[in-house]
Amino acid sequence: MGQQAPKERFAQAWPANTPVATTAQLVGAGLADRVIAAALKHGIVYRLRRGAYVQAEHWRGLKPWDQDKLRLLAHLVTVRGTPTYSHFSAARLHGLFVWHCGPGVHLTAASSVSGTSNPKDVMGHREDLAACDVQSLSLRNGRSVQVTTMEWTVVACARTGGFAEAVIIGDHALYKGARIEVMRGMVDAMPGRRGVRRARGVLRALDGRSESPGETRTRLIIAEMDIPQPELQVKLTAGGRVYRPDFVWEEQKLIVEFDGDYKYFVYRPTAEVILEERKREKRLMEDGWRFVRLEWRDLSNPEDVKRRIQAAFHAPRFAFAA
Repeated sequence: MGQQAPKERFAQAWPANTPVATTAQLVGAGLADRVIAAALKHGIVYRLRRGAYVQAEHWRGLKPWDQDKLRLLAHLVTVRGTPTYSHFSAARLHGLFVWHCGPGVHLTAASSVSGTSNPKDVMGHREDLAACDVQSLSLRNGRSVQVTTMEWTVVACARTGGFAEAVIIGDHALYKGARIEVMRGMVDAMPGRRGVRRARGVLRALDGRSESPGETRTRLIIAEMDIPQPELQVKLTAGGRVYRPDFVWEEQKLIVEFDGDYKYFVYRPTAEVILEERKREKRLMEDGWRFVRLEWRDLSNPEDVKRRIQAAFHAPRFAFAA
């Protein structure tokens, strides 16, 4: 089977406006089972799960977190019945920031599926969900799915996930309107349940003023430091313009900014956006403010981040910038 012609054939037959195609869609577009099998063999398409495919070239160009989203989409378009998506899958469907939580598809039901029949990509959770903990969610493609509510999702992630990972999800949920009192009530109603103690710690750490995963991770690192905690998203005026830096110590005239989320979650900023950031920084520095700027790679070494912030915090006011 040659390469170029089959690639073009699949590209033409691929359903519009979706990166994931089902077997039925491909067969309906004129691609026989044997053609699909040959395309798999020659690396033209990649099978995400039984009955769901993505064009291999597109797949290879995706970041790992975007690949995880496609694995969830593959489950959505091939699953039978109306399962309830929960935990990190529900967080993704709610549009919450999900960082470092793995590619598994999480479902919750009153009775568990047997281990022999449960697909490898599915992580089943046994829970008797109340009607108020489940909602129908309309996706951009018009499909309707059943998911746990945002509050239940945050609590579930807090009970089962890593601390920073759960706080990132919870921060974004608060930012999008989730109710902290509802989450606290859920946890209070689970005395003795597995992960409840961990969930309480996550809820205490949440702050809806964080606008990005990097801000959340930075805040958690700063919270471990033996210095006064900063204010978040404080409005500062310089050169007649108002700015909202990420973390501010007004007495020390110190600002910590996280710059890396566009590399991980959003789109790469244009040169104009970067230029505007530097102009903003220059105006504030002219008013005596000092900066510590952080990126994702910096957060992999929390002790170094603490050292930099500590040095800037205790530096003389006339020191220019960290």
